[in-house]
Amino acid sequence: MSAGAVRVPPHSVDAEQGVLGGLLLDNRAWDRLGDLLTAEDFYRHDHRLIFGAASSLLNACKPADVLTVFDSLQASGKAEAAGGLAYLTSIAHNVPSSANVRSYAEIVRAHRVRREVLAVGHDIAELAETGDPSALVEQASGMVMALADTRAAGRDPVEVGELLRGVIEQLQARSERAGGVSGLATGFVDLDEKTSGCQQGDLIIVAGRPSMGKTTLAINIAENVTEEEGVALVISLEMAAPQLVERSIARYGAIDTQHLRTGKFEDNDWPRLTHAIQMLESQRLIIADDPGLASVARIRLAARKVRQRQGRLDLIVIDYLQLMQGEGSTRNEDLGGITRALKLLARDLKCPIILLSQLSRKVEERTNKRPILSDLRESGAIEQDADVVLMVYRDEYYYPDSPFKGLAEILIRKQRMGPLGEVFLTFQGQHSRFLNADPQEVARARNTEPSKPKQKYSMLRD
Repeated sequence: MSAGAVRVPPHSVDAEQGVLGGLLLDNRAWDRLGDLLTAEDFYRHDHRLIFGAASSLLNACKPADVLTVFDSLQASGKAEAAGGLAYLTSIAHNVPSSANVRSYAEIVRAHRVRREVLAVGHDIAELAETGDPSALVEQASGMVMALADTRAAGRDPVEVGELLRGVIEQLQARSERAGGVSGLATGFVDLDEKTSGCQQGDLIIVAGRPSMGKTTLAINIAENVTEEEGVALVISLEMAAPQLVERSIARYGAIDTQHLRTGKFEDNDWPRLTHAIQMLESQRLIIADDPGLASVARIRLAARKVRQRQGRLDLIVIDYLQLMQGEGSTRNEDLGGITRALKLLARDLKCPIILLSQLSRKVEERTNKRPILSDLRESGAIEQDADVVLMVYRDEYYYPDSPFKGLAEILIRKQRMGPLGEVFLTFQGQHSRFLNADPQEVARARNTEPSKPKQKYSMLRD
């Protein structure tokens, strides 16, 4: 290279065309590269425009092929700058398949990093020649840290004035509902009245001791969402998918789970079984029981795939927190990192996440066994990151003669944007289901003199 030659920044036109062509040929390739690349990773301006248009379509759950991407570019006045229809067609035709699109994307990303490092290196070299020697190291370090921050940043800060329009629209929509559910309805009337449903971007903890029914409650909520034509993804790290399906059959058919477990069916079970199957076949309840989904990164990828294939994703249920894997040096750090990452995932997907959690054994040592926030196992980070904490308690589990027999208390121990309190639901364990409780039954239970010493309800709130 001669002294006066201009050095071309690192890039690969072939790799960039490989990514774009593979994506245009097969939109499922988005699942393999959507979390890796942005439009700014591309060296050529026309490639940035094409990738930006394609990613916008795919993120909106719309198809991205030669014609739809060209139409999108034309609508924004960028079709000519992107090379026009002829260039889009040539890119798609010159790539044999999308099989290697992830490898191409990694090459594109690697070149973007090299270009950024070279740019920072050039700035540091200039600083070394002209800057203040006493501050040189600190300034150079600042440049490198700024580069790291840029790679990590997802979106720019926004002035409050720019946010007002969206907030006002939300407030107006809530007003028009006249006190209705502003979020995703759980299907349980009293719970929805207290919480206004599951809000977009919320991390909702459902906690309880073993056999209290926390898994049943979360799955019932997911089923209720799918009954209203929603899409729910259940990540089951404890139970196998067929076991969860059996529970759903028990719920919809009002069939004793013991009959399903043993195969000893009664005559009236068969029509109920048929009804349950018909109900479940029409629902978009997606269950993933792969143990490899114990990391947030894998859950994120699974969620994006579901949203791409189904066209939407309304709810994620994860069963349960303590079975997930983190990267901390201690278990507390592990769980803290997991809950923070899940909260960010909920915000990113604009989808509520229900995360099940165990409670510590301290509950069993008290006379009043209704759980409180400090009973959350490794509670600090969980309590901090959660928007809502619901705790499931069934008095009859500990006291067979309880006036609350057949009832479950859903204790709202934290609600970032709402009141605390409790909600009663009817629990039918043999059918794996919760139902809206009869108010008269709840009133009778509350007015019955307890047969054992325990705190009154007014003393239960934190």
